[in-house]
Amino acid sequence: MSVRRTFWAILALLAFAILGGLFFPAGPFPIPEQLKDQTEIRIFTRIVVVCVGLLAVSWVWAYFSLTAVWVRRDARVLRQQVGQIFEERYRVSNRLPLARLWLEINDESGLPGNAGSRVLSLIGGNQQRSYVAYTLLNQRGAFRLGPTVVSSGDPFGLFKKTRLVQGEHELLVLPYIVNLMRFPSPVGQFPGGKAILQKATEVTPQAAGVREYMPGDALRSIHWPSSARKERLMVKEFEQDPQADVWIFLDADRSVHIASGEPQPVLRIDQLWMKRNENPFKLPPDTFEYAVSAAGSIAAYYLRQGRAVGVICASEVTIVLPPERGERQLNKILENLTFLKSNGKLPLVGLVETEAPQLPRASTVVLITPSAQPGVELAVDALLMRRLRPVMVYLEGTSFGSTLRADEFLYRLKRRGIPIVMVKYDVPLQDSLETVL
Repeated sequence: MSVRRTFWAILALLAFAILGGLFFPAGPFPIPEQLKDQTEIRIFTRIVVVCVGLLAVSWVWAYFSLTAVWVRRDARVLRQQVGQIFEERYRVSNRLPLARLWLEINDESGLPGNAGSRVLSLIGGNQQRSYVAYTLLNQRGAFRLGPTVVSSGDPFGLFKKTRLVQGEHELLVLPYIVNLMRFPSPVGQFPGGKAILQKATEVTPQAAGVREYMPGDALRSIHWPSSARKERLMVKEFEQDPQADVWIFLDADRSVHIASGEPQPVLRIDQLWMKRNENPFKLPPDTFEYAVSAAGSIAAYYLRQGRAVGVICASEVTIVLPPERGERQLNKILENLTFLKSNGKLPLVGLVETEAPQLPRASTVVLITPSAQPGVELAVDALLMRRLRPVMVYLEGTSFGSTLRADEFLYRLKRRGIPIVMVKYDVPLQDSLETVL
């Protein structure tokens, strides 16, 4: 339990009254002769009694101010994306028949804005108070919903008691992605090719045979005629669909990315704001944030087309996600993108030269980078020599504050027949990714 400023004022008044009683026994306001028979209590003695009584009552009141008070935080969804509004409900319960004059709720979680902080007044006995906090998510990562600091005290503002309520849940904020309707594909590259002759866990048009059912197999894969004939459960096996894989190379080299460094303004969100505000969410002026969002959006686009998508990025550690299909692969990609930072030391050309020999021929390779250095052209040439199909997603640096132009760099890539998509800070991400230079 802590003391507040008012406590020191009362303590100073008490000390003054004690000293006054010692040095001025009669007091500065002597009792008139006609009242001496009625009382012998001097003014300083009265002040001492009042101050001591006030301190004692206030301390006891504050000590029991949080007894049987419970605070709970609930969220319906613990997995959202940047740009969405997170909704969290706070429930404050008073389980004693005595009323609480005031309670202060402080949200100490890492979520921007601390939208859950409130001051509640006059909570009746055996009553519950609840409210909803809205937070506009503008940062990737995992955030624990807590701790929550609950404070209360006496009505005179002398003492304050606090209690720390640890968080039980964690919110995962995935990168911001857009729903692309189109994205450039390499010229002359169509779905199809040689049969891979490799077993696949997902259902594909190429059936390879049947085998015995094993725990974990999907019920939809059971082949009932074979099961009836062999009198035991049999499941169908499939071969991988012979479509070219898609690999997304995300450049995380710290020396090429640009960020303004200015903190993003925190908006106070409520239901009225959500009804009236229709402005789309805008990413901060950071090339890496745009690169991460572009990677997630492109992966979602290709996965909707039934393609197998993999991601390679050399951040603090090198991440290589093998290409797979389906919603599960998209979740894996977004979860890995959530925690990436632009703190890598390996340039894009080094990453391509390291990983390109393991890529199957005719695979589509999407390069996402803000760099216009000669090494990027070397990376493109290395992909072409291995009969891979590169697509360049270039983050235009001048729109993010850089003074270096890349007109000649982009011209040389066009001469090689490379599809180029330019992303700018002042242009919506979806419009940028759907437009080929």
